[in-house]
Amino acid sequence: MTSAYLPCPDPTLRLVLSDEADEAARAFIDQGIKEFNNENSPAHRAARLPGAIRPLDILVRDRNGLLQGGLVADTFWDWMEVHDLWLPPALRRAGLGAALLAAAEAEALGRGCRHAHLKTFSFQARAFYEKQGYTIVGRLEDYPPGETFYWLRKELG
Repeated sequence: MTSAYLPCPDPTLRLVLSDEADEAARAFIDQGIKEFNNENSPAHRAARLPGAIRPLDILVRDRNGLLQGGLVADTFWDWMEVHDLWLPPALRRAGLGAALLAAAEAEALGRGCRHAHLKTFSFQARAFYEKQGYTIVGRLEDYPPGETFYWLRKELG
């Protein structure tokens, strides 16, 4: 592990730069942010209650029950957040991805969601999501180098 002290405007404190993750320090900082959010945002506080964030997974299995792909999402705050949608090459371009997304959106609507959002890269499925009615609300150019990161949303219903 390499660490170094950096200049600090407060002489009673030290700024320590490290090239290795300190998991206890990261947990401490994460907890501090959660506590701040809980104090200042009723929505954040409510999302930390048991059952507030509900998984929404739609899995594709073959006749033998072997997992082939699927969609992984969560619903909370009247939103569906799609984390991953993946199918192997042999199952792509036959409408299965659109069916997964439509089924997830229908379930999200049934749970009271009014919006959906997801992230994708320029080398992934941006055009697919746009074809399903998602619109770009943010982009980060050259992330990773030579590519673009996109954040998309859709109004449900």
